Amino acid sequence: MTVPSSPEPVTPAAILVLLAGIERHDPGAPAALAFRSALKRKGAEADQAGGLEALDTLTDAVAAADPERADARLATLRTAWGELLPACRRKTRP
Repeated sequence: MTVPSSPEPVTPAAILVLLAGIERHDPGAPAALAFRSALKRKGAEADQAGGLEALDTLTDAVAAADPERADARLATLRTAWGELLPACRRKTRP
C-alpha cells in the first residue's frame, strides 16, 4: 500500500518557468495555451495550499524577478488567476 504524498508547494521558480514558456510562443499557439493551462492549475494549487497570501507571495516574486517584464507578467497572472484574485487585491508593478 502506498501512502499518497502531499503535493509540492508552488514556487516562484515554477511560475517563472511557465511565464517564460508563454512568452516564447505566439498567444494562440498550442504550446502557449498549454503553458497557460498549467499556470492556471498552479495558481489553483497555490490558492488551495495558502490562499491569497500564497498568491500574493508568488505575484510579488514574479514582479521582483524582472522589473522590466513585471507589468506584462502580472497581466498574464491576472488573466490566468482572475477568479482567484479579488479585484481589490490585484497587484500593479511597484
